[in-house]
Amino acid sequence: MGRVCGSCTLCCKVLKIPETDSGKGQWCRHCSVGKGCEIYETRPQRCGEFMCGYLIWDKVPAHWHPARSRIVVVSELGFRLNFTVDPGTPGRWREMPWYGDIKAMAVMAFAENRQVLITVGNKVIAMLPDREVELGVTGEDEMIVTGRRPDGSWGAAKVHKDDSRMADGGLTVPLQ
Repeated sequence: MGRVCGSCTLCCKVLKIPETDSGKGQWCRHCSVGKGCEIYETRPQRCGEFMCGYLIWDKVPAHWHPARSRIVVVSELGFRLNFTVDPGTPGRWREMPWYGDIKAMAVMAFAENRQVLITVGNKVIAMLPDREVELGVTGEDEMIVTGRRPDGSWGAAKVHKDDSRMADGGLTVPLQ
């Protein structure tokens, strides 16, 4: 789309980069905020390959530039859209126009069996077509499931990745 990062370095703060010992919500020690990576030529492979949704998807309007929105749009696992919010502005995703966009994307995503999450630091919120479910801190050994409950309404839950209720891709987890 011809978009570029420019002076935006927000991904260097909101994403966990194990190779640099930086956690979610902490600036990478190699980031020169507003300028770029100080080890650009030798940066970790995942940094070199990463492109936020603003850069690559035409469905992401210009007001989503991370330096402006304070939100990095990330595609995960091929079925999840994660709006990763700068913990310095934790409520930003609830402001318009971003909140309206996230709700609209949740409706479209769920029609295609995809998830929409909002992450602020280590806390996760599942955005469902009809409401939000706060899931709290999600550990690396946990996964998030979303879908329809037996009564037909939408639900979300976090479960241990080895939970037997998830065997064979079957979903028998009670959803909130």
